[in-house]
Amino acid sequence: MSKRPFFVGYLGMPRALAMFLAVVVGVLLGTGAVVATVIVEGQRDWGDGGFQWGEGQQTRTGIVMADPYPILFLPPDADHPFGRTIPLSGVGKTGVQKIAREMQGKPVDVSGVVLRRDDFEMIQVSGNEGLVAAADPAPVAGWTGPDIETLGRVTLKGELLDSKCFHGAMRPGQGKTHKLCANLCLIGGVPLTFLIRRADGSVESLLMADPAGMEITGALLDYVSQAIELTGELERRGDLLVFKVDPGTVRRL
Repeated sequence: MSKRPFFVGYLGMPRALAMFLAVVVGVLLGTGAVVATVIVEGQRDWGDGGFQWGEGQQTRTGIVMADPYPILFLPPDADHPFGRTIPLSGVGKTGVQKIAREMQGKPVDVSGVVLRRDDFEMIQVSGNEGLVAAADPAPVAGWTGPDIETLGRVTLKGELLDSKCFHGAMRPGQGKTHKLCANLCLIGGVPLTFLIRRADGSVESLLMADPAGMEITGALLDYVSQAIELTGELERRGDLLVFKVDPGTVRRL
């Protein structure tokens, strides 16, 4: 009769088999941990953007513009000589176009949770009560919004994406793995932006518009989260760059 250890279900496991199993499980767990670490460390840095929940609900006072997408313009100050622009979104994958159009060009108080990535801010507006006529319009008295400066016709390479996810609502908020999520956000009314990556590793985000300066999402949905080239007119509104393009100029790279 063989004296090799043999497992029988209704009996206790032989000590030799138990030790062998422990070694195998330990090796597999260790290997899995190493592989997982290598995969995580090999991922791109998706930035430090995110919801600033710890700051609680914030309120900003400025002038709201609805087109091409809802933007809050804050007047110039010592730290921001060209003023500041804060894109707006609704809760989840929604925009605030309807209420922004009702308040077009007026002083407003915008309240909600801030998303921040580097020096960029976006506000997730807290429902209709989060975008109302300014209780105290003094901070924007006599100011109707930034001047528009035409910068000329340009051809740029980059990636179309929804501004909310890229600036912190999701990780990753860009690339092909994010396409479905991005399209749902854009269909819901989140501002469409064009991300340009510069040779030094820095990025710049341009707000998209059609040649008339209106919303352009529907014409470009098929190209979201892809490397593309677009040609159009570039203009500056305060510290915001708006890229007004003809969808017919899009070219996949």
